[in-house]
Amino acid sequence: MLVTRQSSLTGETNQLPGHVPDVRQLFPRLAEKWRVSPATKAQMVGFCDWISIYQQHGGNLPRFADGAVLRIDKNGEVVTTTLKSVKVEGSHESAIFIRCDGDTVRFDGNVSKFGRPDNVFGYSFIQCIGQINNILSELGLPAFTEGDRFMTNFKGNPRSVWTGARVTRVDITQNFVTGSKENAYHFMRFLAGQQASRIKTQTIGDGETVDFGRGSRNMYFKVYSKGPELRKHISGAKAPRTIPHLPGLLDVDPSLRKQPPSNDYLLKLADWCDEVGLVRAELTVKSTKLHALGCNYLGGYDMKQLEIEFEKACEVFTRASAEVEEITELPKHLLSTYRMWQAGDALPEKLSRATFFRHRKELLPYGCDIAIKSNVVPLKMKTRVIRLGPASQPEWYELPAITRKLNGTHS
Repeated sequence: MLVTRQSSLTGETNQLPGHVPDVRQLFPRLAEKWRVSPATKAQMVGFCDWISIYQQHGGNLPRFADGAVLRIDKNGEVVTTTLKSVKVEGSHESAIFIRCDGDTVRFDGNVSKFGRPDNVFGYSFIQCIGQINNILSELGLPAFTEGDRFMTNFKGNPRSVWTGARVTRVDITQNFVTGSKENAYHFMRFLAGQQASRIKTQTIGDGETVDFGRGSRNMYFKVYSKGPELRKHISGAKAPRTIPHLPGLLDVDPSLRKQPPSNDYLLKLADWCDEVGLVRAELTVKSTKLHALGCNYLGGYDMKQLEIEFEKACEVFTRASAEVEEITELPKHLLSTYRMWQAGDALPEKLSRATFFRHRKELLPYGCDIAIKSNVVPLKMKTRVIRLGPASQPEWYELPAITRKLNGTHS
């Protein structure tokens, strides 16, 4: 991509595509604010689930779509044509979506789960990109690449722009162990009574899933018990369906094409999740937030920025850190507010704004968030100490290795 007069920092048109001006010389006042540390794709927290990514290649590519949606005006003329992505189904309701209009290749899907009976443990971001490129290679489509970097000026601020692939959604996931199935249940009940920042808290099902920020254009955070989630899919486990005109696409594990995944293995895995009290935290970072973090280009993708956001979202886990043996140990002014909240009173109408937020801040360490409706389960007279720890996959867990394909061969 040539640096044009409109996108050039200096107004000249003779810069080469690979030329990167020194932003500190061009914008000395902004030099201290500019992130000069290199971006990284190395993932230190959890693994990735869903990824949405696309790249323009300049045309001359085969069209790859599952039909199209036409918009026709009143005169019967076709105004626009929108190609539909090809949906390839995997096991346990997993699916990936691929589309190419002859110029732009787009991929959407959970590649960590695709073609596997489960995704209790999965792959890092860079491994997922490698697996996605393997699939594109089998379809005769070009891989997603970083491209070249150049600088542009956006509203008086320097911006690093890449010619390669653009990322529009990333889901970061991490597993935690609570110690037992009972602890996992109580932990989820605790989360149901919390509020992250000012975003809405919602409980789904029988309290096995709690989410924060549903419908947000920036980020969406949810936590759920993995054991019950696995059991919901066991009875309906089936082999992936192969699309007739996509031969070989599901050959990641050929055995999955011949017979359904073993229920014995999934039941064993679900039992293990219950035994250790496995809960999963999942952060969906959407296009708006990726752009704000400077992570919307594959070339400039900085996993550290997303991990910081993930850790912020997980701060809701550690609110109830105070050692309280009985509810009567609360200070009198907080005990009165807690009793009103427990009874379902509308506290914003009974307390002044300043008092309401001050009491909320003081009650949060006890696991009580008066900003949301009282939970049907009252605060226990005795506190249950639940210690979250990292989850390590058992020795018998099946996680296929990722291989890189070059010209139809494995390396």
